[in-house]
Amino acid sequence: MLLNLRLVLRDLGLALHVPGLMALATLPVCLLSGERSALEPFLFVSVLSLVLGQGLFRSFKGAGDSRLGEGMVVAALAWFLIPWLGAIPFWSLAQALQGTEAGTPTVLAFLDPWNAIFESYSGFTGTGLTMAARPSELPASLQWWRSFTEWIGGVGVIVLMLSILRPGKGTFRLYFSEAREEKIFPSVRATVRTIWWIFLLYSAGAVLLLKAAGLDWWTALNHGMTGLATGGFGITDDSFAGESPSVKIAAIVTMVLGAVSFANLFDLTRHGNLKALVRDAQHRLLWILLLGGSLVLGLENLWHHGEGQWLDSAFQWSSALSTAGFQSVDLETWSATGKLLLSFAMILGGAAGSTAGGLKLIRVAWLKAGILWKFRKAAKSPHEILHFEFDGERIPEDEADQRLGSMSVMVIAGIGVLWLSIMVMEHFLPKGFDLADLILEMASTQGNVGLSTGITGPHLAWQAKAVMCLVMWVGRLEVLPVLMLFALPMLGRRKT
Repeated sequence: MLLNLRLVLRDLGLALHVPGLMALATLPVCLLSGERSALEPFLFVSVLSLVLGQGLFRSFKGAGDSRLGEGMVVAALAWFLIPWLGAIPFWSLAQALQGTEAGTPTVLAFLDPWNAIFESYSGFTGTGLTMAARPSELPASLQWWRSFTEWIGGVGVIVLMLSILRPGKGTFRLYFSEAREEKIFPSVRATVRTIWWIFLLYSAGAVLLLKAAGLDWWTALNHGMTGLATGGFGITDDSFAGESPSVKIAAIVTMVLGAVSFANLFDLTRHGNLKALVRDAQHRLLWILLLGGSLVLGLENLWHHGEGQWLDSAFQWSSALSTAGFQSVDLETWSATGKLLLSFAMILGGAAGSTAGGLKLIRVAWLKAGILWKFRKAAKSPHEILHFEFDGERIPEDEADQRLGSMSVMVIAGIGVLWLSIMVMEHFLPKGFDLADLILEMASTQGNVGLSTGITGPHLAWQAKAVMCLVMWVGRLEVLPVLMLFALPMLGRRKT
């Protein structure tokens, strides 16, 4: 299949509107916080983004309808380019505050463009690894911008684009290109708008829950947004380590809800159907893993530390499995086994159709069913007829084998990228860290989680930051759109 570059550039132009609209929405925060020096960077981003977006869109407006191949390339390019625009406020505000009382070391770290780029990639991909040593020292506008990038990134820039800007045919191809498969309604436009009202409703609920648990309004707003978006950015220096048990429990609820599919949340909200939380294989697996993993991690801490740290074990396991990335303890003090258990959870991730990263539990559930299917086929009698069933659906054998093959390819590709990134990053590993630390850090990077043992920080070489940005990008897109982008020169251009 040859790609139509006119279609790619037109839809990329639409996607580039997103950071511009986000920057405009940030201006009231700058004014309310009295940070007038932040107005210029955000105005610049909004103008640059909207001019670029409008220029591309108007130049190729009549290009036609996108196919899946073009949609994947648009998604890959959009997720690659938008963080560069999102990095401008970090760098520009650091320049403006240099030499002032507000120019703290945390803020001035963003004078290094690679730190600004890293922070933006981490935000938009919903990762949460940070170059900010003390997030509490950041200006309110940058605290908000970090949270806002994760909140939008949790659902997806293409989903936002489709809900506001992109009418017409071919929208489902763009929708699926951003690693989304669920459809709440037959219409993609109705689906994405439903996703957004569900996300808004549950975000408001998360903020109110955290406030009721004991956080102040500003902290509850930022942590509620990034918790439900399973992002992990915070505005406190120790994430949740210094918080009360009630706040930690509220955060666990928020993180877990972020790992539940929007389709299931819609059913729960619209119909009050609690069975929506356990109606399919991936959500049943989610609850089994949450309970079982918390117990196993607690037992490991009991073995290693002499105390189970049960609440913190449940908190960290929920944070890893949901890919939310909040921390309630210093992970450097945990055993290598504890770190590897968290790495395993981050690799798995939450439910497909949620804001969570990782491989997604739908694939894990399919592979589990597939392994049992293979055993049954090997053990069946010559005249026995078998049927493959998944979530109550009887699937023809050929189709089942095809789906299992697709799931296996995605799992192998994801693990392959993780393994390659670990081998590359080993050359940049700071002194004092071991292989378990590195595995956790890179599982966190690729799974778009944000848990860290301390490897990530301004002290890293720029090459390491660049590698991690690429891994975050690949992890958010789930490999295929990235491969499609790199195949573009070989695919050429389709004549129109």
